Amino acid sequence: MKSNKQRRLEIKAKRLKKSMNQLKVTPTIIIPKGAVLANPLQLVHNHTYSLLPHYYVDYPFTCRDCGAEAVWTAERQRWWYEVVKAHIHSTAVRCASCRHKLREQKRLQQAHMQAMAEKHKASTPSC
Repeated sequence: MKSNKQRRLEIKAKRLKKSMNQLKVTPTIIIPKGAVLANPLQLVHNHTYSLLPHYYVDYPFTCRDCGAEAVWTAERQRWWYEVVKAHIHSTAVRCASCRHKLREQKRLQQAHMQAMAEKHKASTPSC
């Protein structure tokens, strides 16, 4: 007859063996043609409960500004999520030409605001 301590050790060993066998089973992931593999180590900055992608595929979308059809390529997605470290739930919403227009508008606005600040600084008397 075995003691409770021996029985507990046997149960723990059995559980450990079972969990190790479960770790050996890895699900097979079917990667579509033209997909770009994701690097999970580069996606650790995402604190999300949802699953992180195993690969990226081309993503068609409609531009928010001009309504043109565009494609966010798998390679650009990899760059966006893994190099820029953007949040995994962000997606492309503007085509390249609209992004360039918006960037130019922001640059002009920044220059205008800087000129206005310098003008205001020059017109206020110093004490």
